[in-house]
Amino acid sequence: MINAPSYLTATLVAAVFAVVPQAQASDVSGPGISFELGVAGKMTPRYFGASNLVLSPVPLFRLKRLELPNGFSIGGGSDEGFSLSPSIDVIGERSVKDSPELVGLTTIDTAVELGIAAKYQTGNFRVMGAVRRGFGGHEGFRGELGADVIFKANEQLTFHGGPRLNFGDSKFANTYFGVTAAEASGLFPATNAGGGLISAGLEAGLRYQFDDYWAVEAGAGWSRLTGDAAKSPITAQGSKDQYTLSFGVLRRFDIGF
Repeated sequence: MINAPSYLTATLVAAVFAVVPQAQASDVSGPGISFELGVAGKMTPRYFGASNLVLSPVPLFRLKRLELPNGFSIGGGSDEGFSLSPSIDVIGERSVKDSPELVGLTTIDTAVELGIAAKYQTGNFRVMGAVRRGFGGHEGFRGELGADVIFKANEQLTFHGGPRLNFGDSKFANTYFGVTAAEASGLFPATNAGGGLISAGLEAGLRYQFDDYWAVEAGAGWSRLTGDAAKSPITAQGSKDQYTLSFGVLRRFDIGF
C-alpha cells in the first residue's frame, strides 16, 4: 500500500530530477553545493510492533559539500573524517482501517521527523548517529546510533554492515507503544511506555556507482524491540522482531553559487 503523502513525496523528487540538471555546474570547486537526491522503495512494518510489511516510497537526500562565498564549508573531498548532514524521516499513519487488529486505538497521523546526522569515517570503519524531532503524528525526539564495516569490492561496488541502536523519548514511546485510559480495553490495557532504547539490531547494504552522478543502493535490516516497546500490548498483536528491505536510486547534483 502506498499512501497519498508518500506518493506526493515521490512525485516531488521526480520533478526535481527533471528540473535541477539544467542548473548543474560543471566545476565543483569554489562556492556551491553538492548533494545526492533520490527516492527509495522501502518495505517496513506497517506500524511499530507490526508483523506485516508495507511498501512506501522514501525520499533520499545526502549533503556532500556546501561552500559559502564567505569561506564557510561543510564536506567535500573524501568520505574520511567527520561530517554533518540533515536527517529526515517520515512515519506513516497508523489506523484501524489499515490494521484491524488495533481496534479501539485512535488513529495516529503521518509524522515528519527533521534533525541532524553526524558521521565519522576512517579507513574501512565508520560510526554515525542522528537525532530528529517529530512533527504531526508525534512531537517527541528519536535517535539512532550505528557502526559499519565497509568493504569496497572495486571502484563501483561497496558493501557495508553493522549494529544499530534506536532510541526514543517518552513522547515518542507513548505515542506508538502506549495505550491511554480512553483507549483501554481487555485487549489493550492502559499502558505507559517510557523512553530509552527502543530497539537493537543489524543492518547491511550495498551501493553500486554507475558513474560520477548515478548510483543505486539496496539494504536489509533486522531489529528487536526492547524495554517497554517490547512489553507493549500493541507489540503483542504483532512481533518484537522488525524487518526492513529497501532499494533506491540517487543522482548527484553540483550547483555553483
